[in-house]
Parts: sequence; structure tokens; C-alpha cells
Amino acid sequence: MSMTTEPSDPELLDRMAAGDREALAIIFRRHQGTVYRFSRQMLGSKEAAEDVTQDVFVALTRAAGRFNPSVASLSTYLYGIARNLVLQRYKRNRSRLEVNIDAIAAEDSAELATSSDPADSISRDEMTRQLRRAILRLPVHYREVVVLCELNGLSYEEAATVAGCPIGTVRSRLNRARQMLIARCRALMNAERAETMPEAEVGKRWLILTKNNC
Repeated sequence: MSMTTEPSDPELLDRMAAGDREALAIIFRRHQGTVYRFSRQMLGSKEAAEDVTQDVFVALTRAAGRFNPSVASLSTYLYGIARNLVLQRYKRNRSRLEVNIDAIAAEDSAELATSSDPADSISRDEMTRQLRRAILRLPVHYREVVVLCELNGLSYEEAATVAGCPIGTVRSRLNRARQMLIARCRALMNAERAETMPEAEVGKRWLILTKNNC
């Protein structure tokens, strides 16, 4: 019995360059979720993330032949395209995006995870809403390393490739961003508990919520 093997990303890109539309459809299904999630986490808007995602794959069809699998994976390459488009959109609409940060929680409320304990669910949902706001309020160069490394699990090396900076810069930015989020977490938690809880534990709880909900 023969087994069919899924074509690799480089194979699909070669087919795309030759005009194979089905190859593009496969790549889109394979990577669309990753691109959309990154864009949404960076911009906070469903509509903006959908627009960026569409633009990423349009750009890919125009530059399929430029992808070099020896330099980075296709997913990393797509993160790079998405990052550039996100930054362009952020620069054009910075004031509007910052004004709308507080509206994001309402937009996402239906998507938050529920718990069998109503009190726990309310507390967790509120922490998640506050976390989303806190991440979106980070300066964009700190925000992107949190989104890449903490929310999407990229290595420092992969994040450095996407951001176009040295690995050491990714490390330092991520460390600073974590401190900002930990400070925000302390402010939101009960003051007495926060004062007695080790910083590492505060940060751990904050980032667990990040990975599960944002």
C-alpha cells in the first residue's frame, strides 16, 4: 500500500512559481492561522489582521521565487513579511490603534475561555483582558518579541531573523518587556498577595495566561 507524502513548503513554492494555484491554496491553509494570529496579537484588531493576512499571501505570490529555504523556514519568512506590513499599518494608524486599545476586550469577550467555576472564570477573563491591553501598550519593538517568543514560541534566533536584529537584542528586549508585564501583573493582583509573591511566580502566572488566551 503506497502512502502519499505532503509536499514540502519549498516544493509548493516551486509549483507556485510555475503557476500552480492549488499550491498556493495548500500553503494558505497551512500558514494562514499563524500569520493571522501574529497580526492580531500585534494590532489587536480582527479587521486589520485579516487585511494583513491577505496582503502577506499576495506578497508571497509575487515573490515566491525569492524564498531561500537555507536561510529560514517558510513560516519565519511569512512572519517577516507580516511584521513589515504590521509596522507599516501601525505607523499609518498609530493614534487610532492606541485609542482603540480599551475596545479590544469587548470585541474579544465572546472568545475567552470559560470555567466551571463562575468566579474563577470572571477573574481569569478579566486578567486576560488586562493582559491583552498591557501587551498592546508595550512599545512596538518590545511587543513584537513578546508576540514572537512568548505567544508563538519562536526561538531567539528565529525572532532575530524576523525582526532583523541580533539575537542579543531580542534577549534584552524580551527581558525588558517581561519586566513591564510583570509590573502590570503586580498592579492588577491583590496588593498584599503581590507583595509576598516572588517576582518569578508573578511572571510565570502572567505568561501562562498569555499562552493560553491571547
